[in-house]
Amino acid sequence: MENVVSKNLSFDLLEYFEGETTAWGLIVDRFGNLQRTFKVRLNGNIDNKQLLLKEYFTYNDGETEYREWIITKTETGTYEGKSKDTIGVAKGKQNGNTMRMVYDTTISIGETDIRVSFDDRFVKADKKVVINRAEILKWGIKIADVTIFFSK
Repeated sequence: MENVVSKNLSFDLLEYFEGETTAWGLIVDRFGNLQRTFKVRLNGNIDNKQLLLKEYFTYNDGETEYREWIITKTETGTYEGKSKDTIGVAKGKQNGNTMRMVYDTTISIGETDIRVSFDDRFVKADKKVVINRAEILKWGIKIADVTIFFSK
């Protein structure tokens, strides 16, 4: 991500996601096939260096999903996050207008819950837009990509 880092535009995860945010995304399998699209309403509240982020997903097939994150700024440019599905703690590192967050979690595919790893990369494009690209890995092998566009 070094080629998109801007020292003129900073990305503070807590500041960006405080308040209301809307996002649109898509999930593509490892073969390049579009699997799903979705819209997300997000609401974030900061209290003492912690962000409580509520995510309300609506998928193109009508399914809905709710997730809460508690994200803590541990020191300048580093973050830790936890949701009910994460295994351990999500670890994030910010650099200029970019951030990378990695974590293990459980996702549902059909009726089966599986453990996967996420490698999330965020780029703040301007004051109102953040683009996120995540790889979903199982045993180190990419099984899907998720792309999300956030807007304030």
